[in-house]
Amino acid sequence: MNFVAIDFETAHGNMPCEIGVCVVRNGMVAETRSWLIKPQCFPYMNRWNQQVHGISSDMLKDAETFDTLWYSQVRDYINKELIVAHNAPFDIGVLRATLSHYDLEMPDFRYMCSCQLSRRVWKDFPRHSLGELCGRIGIRFNHHRAGDDAEACAKVVIKASERMEVDSMADLISFTGTPLKSFKPDIVNR
Repeated sequence: MNFVAIDFETAHGNMPCEIGVCVVRNGMVAETRSWLIKPQCFPYMNRWNQQVHGISSDMLKDAETFDTLWYSQVRDYINKELIVAHNAPFDIGVLRATLSHYDLEMPDFRYMCSCQLSRRVWKDFPRHSLGELCGRIGIRFNHHRAGDDAEACAKVVIKASERMEVDSMADLISFTGTPLKSFKPDIVNR
């Protein structure tokens, strides 16, 4: 089981101030990284967003912008990988909007939502937000920091595969019926 989990924290709207990635190889967390991002709206930070994640404009003053981070650090984690995010429409939307803002080439990858997966695996749970789900299945983490959230998302997928008694992403997707989508706009999603 190989995939990369991602998570964004935002300063405002679709403007990221932190990205986290968690690489899973052979069904185990192999690496987790996160980077602060100087957002397009810097120094503005939405007060509510800042209260959620605790990232301030002071913390971002020396951070790199997304376009610089993309080429130097992040792109190789994402391009041509199976990407997983909890509430993927949000994270994939942030990625797409940010790539578009900086006029960067759209990467080629397929993705799935671990929240949708969790609804199929733990049908009896009343809620499937990352914090609530992780609390129910025994995953401890520092919620609303991108690296920690990406790793928690990865661990949700690993636990789902254990519960379904499968050892590949293809089997997990097939057995649960979780949709797998393509990021490239010219490829039809299924």
